Amino acid sequence: MTTRSASAPPANRRIRAARWILGITATALALFGGPLDAQMTPPPEFLITAPSSHDFDETLALLKQAIEGQNLMIVEEVNAQQMLRMVGVRTGGMVQVLFFHPRFMKQIIETNRNGGIEPPLKILVMERPDGTVMVRYHDPVHMFAPYEGLDSVAQELKGVVEQVIAAVR
Repeated sequence: MTTRSASAPPANRRIRAARWILGITATALALFGGPLDAQMTPPPEFLITAPSSHDFDETLALLKQAIEGQNLMIVEEVNAQQMLRMVGVRTGGMVQVLFFHPRFMKQIIETNRNGGIEPPLKILVMERPDGTVMVRYHDPVHMFAPYEGLDSVAQELKGVVEQVIAAVR
């Protein structure tokens, strides 16, 4: 049995970073205006956007506190605003918070190994030009719907994410 290292070779990291930058750029242009406006369609029903009643920094801090309060681990925090500046796009604050817990991964892998591609969960915190802050995430029920047997873990994750989001409303 071959054991693979968790760290990707430099070329794979560059490809992964480029994909993130492209995804973040498209999101920023859709939210803040730009050449993609004319091509944008309404967001899909599984993409949930909720307003925050706090400023950007407080929203981010409260979300991270709520994630940890749900006994979840913050896997990565991506400063999308900084990445977008690298390609000449100026935005308000924009951070992606990736989070999960091994107990959920265990359930997923034991039930339907194919669903293991979906974690971690992700919340995008965005500051609009008028200073309002929005949070955006994929509905876990929709995310895991294609994978047979993962309905109960998807419902549990949906409840967890809703509790996290409630911390900033």
